[in-house]
Amino acid sequence: MGRIVEVGCGSGLVARYLSDRGYDVRGIDVSPAMIAIARATAPGARFRVASLMDARVPVCNAIVGVGEVLTYVPGGLPALRRFFLRAHAALRDGGVLIFDFLHTGRGRTYPAKTMRGTGWSITVRAHVDPSGRTLTRRMAIERSMAGRTRRSYETHRVRVYERQRLAAVLARCGFEVQMARAFGRLRLIAGDTAVVARKTGRI
Repeated sequence: MGRIVEVGCGSGLVARYLSDRGYDVRGIDVSPAMIAIARATAPGARFRVASLMDARVPVCNAIVGVGEVLTYVPGGLPALRRFFLRAHAALRDGGVLIFDFLHTGRGRTYPAKTMRGTGWSITVRAHVDPSGRTLTRRMAIERSMAGRTRRSYETHRVRVYERQRLAAVLARCGFEVQMARAFGRLRLIAGDTAVVARKTGRI
């Protein structure tokens, strides 16, 4: 079926969906707490703790990063360009980089929301700074393991990008870019853009 690398894999829900359908899935996330949850959620995939900005990306058919994970990266477009170049080098000919990003922060401030699974919960609060260029999420993570409850806390800052500027950077990195408001029938929440960037050849 081919290999898919998921960057910012979080709790492993996407990895489980893909591995259940026969793909060789490799997941990367900077959070040890999330990797622990992902390993329990998707035992058919392989995971490691690493930053997507410096992790080695194995040769693959697709790289996936959903949930605005690429826009968490500090350093703005220059940092993303370095990742896009490494993604291009790792992808087989015709391979795809699939991700979503935040193109506006309007309407994205909200009080606490909680997601739950077997033995874990994540509570998230979010607000947009006055400039409208950064969305901040504060997360409280609880895991029940071996009869103990473990808690950890994380703060994520998500950058807001203009569609045209991001598309131009991808094109210069050797990708043919399509942007939409949905991945197929799955429509994204307000403010998000879906990207399918296909490797077109050498840069």
